[in-house]
Amino acid sequence: MLFGNKDFIRKKKFKDIDFKLLSSVNDYYKKSKMHIDEVTWQDLDMDNVFAKINHTVTTPGEEKLYTWLRNPADNKDDYNNRKNYINDFKKDRMVGHNLRLALSRIKYCDFDFRDTVNKGFMTNNLLLVSMILLVILNVGILVFSIITMNFMLFPLFILTMGTSIVLHFKFSMKYNAQLQVIGYIIKILSFSKKHYKTIEKLSPDLAGRLKELNSKLNKITKKGAAIFKVEGLDVIGDYINILFLIKEINFLTVSNLINKHKKALVKLYNNIGDLDAALSIDTYRRELKYYCEPNLSDEFEDIRMVDMYHPLLEKPISNTIDINSSIAITGSNMSGKSTFLRTVGLNALLGQGICTSLTKEHESKFYRLITSISLNDDILQGKSYFLMEAEAIKRMVNACNDESPLLILIDEIFKGTNPIERLAASMEILNLLAASNTKTFVATHDLQILPELHDYDYYFFTENVTKDSLDFDYKVHEGITSTRNAIKILDFINYPHELIDKINKRIEVMEV
Repeated sequence: MLFGNKDFIRKKKFKDIDFKLLSSVNDYYKKSKMHIDEVTWQDLDMDNVFAKINHTVTTPGEEKLYTWLRNPADNKDDYNNRKNYINDFKKDRMVGHNLRLALSRIKYCDFDFRDTVNKGFMTNNLLLVSMILLVILNVGILVFSIITMNFMLFPLFILTMGTSIVLHFKFSMKYNAQLQVIGYIIKILSFSKKHYKTIEKLSPDLAGRLKELNSKLNKITKKGAAIFKVEGLDVIGDYINILFLIKEINFLTVSNLINKHKKALVKLYNNIGDLDAALSIDTYRRELKYYCEPNLSDEFEDIRMVDMYHPLLEKPISNTIDINSSIAITGSNMSGKSTFLRTVGLNALLGQGICTSLTKEHESKFYRLITSISLNDDILQGKSYFLMEAEAIKRMVNACNDESPLLILIDEIFKGTNPIERLAASMEILNLLAASNTKTFVATHDLQILPELHDYDYYFFTENVTKDSLDFDYKVHEGITSTRNAIKILDFINYPHELIDKINKRIEVMEV
């Protein structure tokens, strides 16, 4: 281990990641031309992949990592900027680890930070004056009673103090989101002020941006910190907070400053996210058996991935591809076609998104990735499997006119409809895709369509199925499969022998 147990930073679990919020936050960012749509994201099981990759320790870091993956780089400048920025944080791993440890103390924000800041914080000068007068009255009565030892005004103190208590709790409930976001603002301001010199060792540009933002937001740091100084220390501290309405008065004072500096606060939040996301990617890379930073250029015509593997498999089988055309992949059930498609898609996405390909070598263009792999009936919307599939394929047809090159992955095109229409539609659509600015990978059991495809190379997966064993090598081979295994698998899992014999006889008749 690089670091001791005392420095252990807990990784966020899948169940603790709010993907609904992350998806909505993604809308704040400008979408790249290569934006990953929801169907492709789900086809590649990206929620689970994200949970595997995610070593961020703050809300802005988690959001930035997510948006990098949803918006892969679409040009060389954007890609190189991401790559160089991420690599800044492996210059000194100990410094990086200490920064992650400090970031982990910021923790997570329960509310949408940007939305809360952009909507503006409550300001009310009349209420502020009223609170100050109430505090003066509370303190005046209390001091007068103690000095004169005359407690005739004590009932009035009970009344004014009760008013302060009610005001305190109602304020906390009504403005809970804004109070929590102010607390988060104070945390990220405190972190950036305290650690920008350490950050400078790894990324001078980021440190410079943080220093500039800190100078703009310094007043918020000073006034905002007072909101939370007394509260929660002990019972006496809580009553002092209520007596002087410390949280409420400071909130109304600092809210004006926050409203004046919305853009600067969001920039600070984003910069902290950049830092956390980059450190997270560097941490993830160190877990990998091997990876590479892809060589991406619009000049490449081939897609070349050497020994690529899938990030979610415990014992992945690697495969190598070097293709310059679309490909049709055949093979028996369970032989690895779908996993192969996902592996290609994931490495294309990870390569352009976080400059990290789970391969030994990776060269390609910048592709917009679109898939149709693991669709299901949508009962809630009343959509059949075929309708879902038709809509998924339509995305690809519509995108053929885009300037951006497309990487299209399809598993069993139109399997949700009858054979005659499936074959005719598959042939025409696959030829349309191949004739456009695309690389199309299609896995199919329909060997009949292969002779009708233009500009496709053929690859296959194979297996050895006997009554006693199921053996798959999960390796891609050039050519067309010469085997099928559906009935062998039925036999392997002990379907009745009489039924297997009848099925095989029917196949012999059908193939005559």
